This record gives sequence, structure tokens and C-alpha cells, in this order.
Amino acid sequence: MTRTASTAIAMLLGSIAICTGCNELEGRTGNRKGNAAFREMKFVDAVGEYEASLKKIDEPIVHYNLGLAYSKVFKPGLEGAVLLGVQGDVVCSRIPNVKMVSSQVCVKDGDRTFNECDEKNVCPSSFKCQKVELCSLTSAELADNAAQHWQKWLAANPNDDDTRKQMTQVWIDSEQFDKGIAFWQEQLAKKPDDVDAMGILAGINLKAGDWRKSIEWYTKVADKSPENTAKVAAYQFIGNVAWSKLNSKTLSAEESLELADKGIGALQQASTIEPNNGKLFSLQGAILNFRSTHQGASIASAIDRAFAQDQMAVARVLNAKAKAAAGGATPETPPAEKPPTPAPAPAPSPAPTGAGGGAGSSSAGTAPSTPPAGG
Repeated sequence: MTRTASTAIAMLLGSIAICTGCNELEGRTGNRKGNAAFREMKFVDAVGEYEASLKKIDEPIVHYNLGLAYSKVFKPGLEGAVLLGVQGDVVCSRIPNVKMVSSQVCVKDGDRTFNECDEKNVCPSSFKCQKVELCSLTSAELADNAAQHWQKWLAANPNDDDTRKQMTQVWIDSEQFDKGIAFWQEQLAKKPDDVDAMGILAGINLKAGDWRKSIEWYTKVADKSPENTAKVAAYQFIGNVAWSKLNSKTLSAEESLELADKGIGALQQASTIEPNNGKLFSLQGAILNFRSTHQGASIASAIDRAFAQDQMAVARVLNAKAKAAAGGATPETPPAEKPPTPAPAPAPSPAPTGAGGGAGSSSAGTAPSTPPAGG
């Protein structure tokens, strides 16, 4: 090889190294810009900066930040499009797969609320009511984007349970229960005895309206839990599910009887473990009263009501003993008088950035508790 050729190759390699270094610098700068926008609760702008950053450096921390920003732009319960920016805005070119929609909205430089306006709905004085083309995504698409980027973060940080649960909450809030169920079933396949995963599956199914499947998962939690307190809690969740659904009066007579039997059976299991727990007996009595209303004018209905009174009497005795043992403190009101808390959906940790406004909003007095990661 001639000296000229060697020099040319060295120069080419040097240029590549310089280019790589420039990309990395631009990527990290973009991540910092995204963090700054996030802190100001300009979440759409943060998404745009993180997306641009990923074009330069494909790092897990940027995926985490981007997922967090998408979750803030996402609007639970909104069926229409989430408006992101006016056509020509840099975010419209940076955010992938946006769709253009035409709408008459209040427009102001730097603001992304885009409230609809007309002769009756007048814009604030600093805004103009204009018919413009805007880039948009649906809430479901925003939720999917958040989940996809969080999964890339989780691939590099598999022990981050908080992010895993945040992702689950986004699926629940967007009513994409099938995706949450599929994800947690996959997690459970890796750790078949993971009672936390079973509990989350129980909660997702309950949110999805499948109380039978929810009870099935809570039963598995009770069976697999090594400690009695966890077993009792799982059985009581089943009782709470039964009470809540029966109280909603949305089930048929056959479904009501089936659910009541499942709830009573679970509470009986719990009371064999904690025979002095008055709440378990009072909750049984409350469910038996519901059950009696679906028996018609029959002996079975009378038996249910009588058994309910027996359970309430046991609860009163146990509550009195608990009060005496506590030195006269008033025990918690039994569920017959005060509705029990229904079995919860998964209880993910709150997003570390705290609450924020809608797409790019900046509500006064509300700020992220901590900034996203990476600068």
C-alpha cells in the first residue's frame, strides 16, 4: 500500500471517529434539552427532543425518558386525536407516524393546548382562533409508544419493577388490558411462583370486567403465598370483589349467586386462618344478605338471612373483644355498615416525575417532583 493510500485510509477513519463523536455529543445534548422541556412540563417538546436524541444515540436511558414523556402526553379516556403541533412545527417531523388533522383552535406561539374555538367559544386575548392543520396521535398510539420505549429500557434494566408497573398502568388507563395481561403472563412464565405477578393479573382482569378470572388469580395468590397474612389478604380481596360487584346490581340472579358463593367460600378459608378477625365474618354477613335477595321468597332466602345475622353476631363479639384488647379504642366499622374497599387493580408506583398537564400543558403549581434521568 502506498503512503498516499495509507494516509487516505487514516483520514477516513479519523473522519468516522469524529462523526461518531459528534453524533454522541448531539444525542446527549438532545437528551438534556428533552429533560429541560420535561421539567417545564412541555411534554410534547420533550418527546420531540428525545426522539431526535435517539437518532444520534440509541441508549436505554433515552428510551426511558421518552417513554415517560409519551406517558405524560397520553390522555386517558380521550377517544379523539391528541393534538401535538401546527403543521411545520419541528415536533411534527420528529415524532413518528403522526397524522394530520384539520381543526379550528386557539393558537399561540409556544402553546400546545389547542382548545377548539368559534363565535361562542372565544380564545383568550393573546391567542388567535384559526383553522389549521395539526399533527396528532391517538391516546392508544401514545400509550403504545410509551410502553415500547419502556420495554427497551427494561431489556437493559430487568429489575426495574417501578417502570414495569408504570407501563402496566398506561395499558390499564388506555384500556389495552390484553397487552397488560399478555405482558404479565410472559413475566409469570419466567417465574411461575411470582405472587406479585399473579396479583397484578388479578387486578388487570378485574379492571377489564372479568371478575371470574380475577378471582381465579387471587385464589392462586392465596395458594402460593407462603405467609398467612398474605393468604388472608388475597381471600379478603375475593370477598371485596364479590361485595362490590353484588352492590353494583349489574349481574343476573345466576351470576350473583355464583359470585356470592365464591366470595363466601374465600372468606371462610380466611376465617380458618384468622378465626378472630371480625371483618371476615361481617363481610360474609353482608354478602349473604345480597345472596338472599336473589333466592326469591323461599326457604333458601330465609336461611341466608338467618346465617347473615349469625355472622354479624360473631363479628360484633370479635369486635368487642378487639376493642377491649385495644383499651377501649373503637374498632373499624364492619362492612355491613361501611362498604369494604373493592379489590384493587395493580398498584404501580407513581411515575417518578410526578403529575403533569395534558399535551404540552403547563398548569400553574404543578411540577415534576424529580427530573427524568440522564442530565
